[in-house]
Amino acid sequence: LLSTRWKDLFTSISNIELDGVLRNKALRNRFMKFSDGFLSLRKDISVDRFRLCCGPGIDHRKINEWILYAVRHGVRELDLIFQSRSFETRHFTELEFTVFTCKTLLTLRLFNLPSLVLTIPTHCCLPKLKVLHLTFLKFSDDESIRRLLSSCNSLEELLVQSCELSNLNKLSVCHPTLKRLTISGGHIDPICELEINTPNLVCFDFGYFYCEETRLSLINLNSLSEARICIGFIAKMFSNYCNDTASAFDLMRALSCVQSFHLTGICLEIQAMLQSPSLIPEFPNLTSLKMGACYAGWENMLVRCPCLETLAFELEDFGPVDWHTPKKDPSCLQHHIKAIKIFALKRKHVEFQLIGYLLKKAGVLESLTVEIKSVTKREQRMMSKNICALPKASKKCHILII
Repeated sequence: LLSTRWKDLFTSISNIELDGVLRNKALRNRFMKFSDGFLSLRKDISVDRFRLCCGPGIDHRKINEWILYAVRHGVRELDLIFQSRSFETRHFTELEFTVFTCKTLLTLRLFNLPSLVLTIPTHCCLPKLKVLHLTFLKFSDDESIRRLLSSCNSLEELLVQSCELSNLNKLSVCHPTLKRLTISGGHIDPICELEINTPNLVCFDFGYFYCEETRLSLINLNSLSEARICIGFIAKMFSNYCNDTASAFDLMRALSCVQSFHLTGICLEIQAMLQSPSLIPEFPNLTSLKMGACYAGWENMLVRCPCLETLAFELEDFGPVDWHTPKKDPSCLQHHIKAIKIFALKRKHVEFQLIGYLLKKAGVLESLTVEIKSVTKREQRMMSKNICALPKASKKCHILII
């Protein structure tokens, strides 16, 4: 039984989340009425975070009004999620002319189906923006995305997730302050060129559906410390003008300064390179390596990683390669690797050979973690017993079976 003077206390909150994904028309009308009333009661109270999620049946004019309200009240973090193909670019003129000129924004996340074509106004200016996430969007042209990135003088994190790039001839990410970059989950047009020139980039995550004629240029990645690459997609991008391992070498060399590297996917160019040790660049800083498949010649990769301390294999895509004992034992395996992780073990003979070899050669190993998957309880117990019985070079090694 609160006093009536406290009844509107909730309108003073600075973090606002409005979820208008509703199937019932009556509920949608009540939602729009409530949102209008709620925002009108807040008057001049500033907004720190504004998250708006709208589905079919929500009036686009209301959406524009709510977005404009957040911008006018100094919003710092803005999430806009449109889950309807009925929303069109022409409905969101206010979004273009208010959101992309907001002087207070630190974080901007835009999510929509590709029916919304992102058009950036010529006077775009986001001087304080540090985080930009673009998901399920379609860019209007090359100049539009270039204008957006160049207007973000303080940008540190960029995510381009599942975006439609068919309108672009070139996607150029050239930014001096960018530290984290993710480009993944969509389709690249055959004529599209990707250029990444980011001297201060620390983390890079790339994985797009490839086209044979697509070009990828990686420039100025000297600050890079962590990379996750879907190598099967990337290597194909080089195949139209290079049929040997030179393209794979150029890619690996561009990433050779990293400290943490995750390779996933299966690619003939990479497999060929790994079986030719002289073609593998040196990875002097690499301390953590995770491979999405057990490539033939993986031990040659280890030879080029003298400081490697953590090694992981994801065996979901374990290739049908015949196991062979490496001709040369990597020095990092004997003297540096302290942790090994094997994910998704499925009782294949070649997998046990791999584990047996690693345990036998890892002289300073402290922990082996093995995840067993898709087997019965009885098989799990048997596999655990067999793994623990394998001879170990390191007396300090502890085995954990998951």
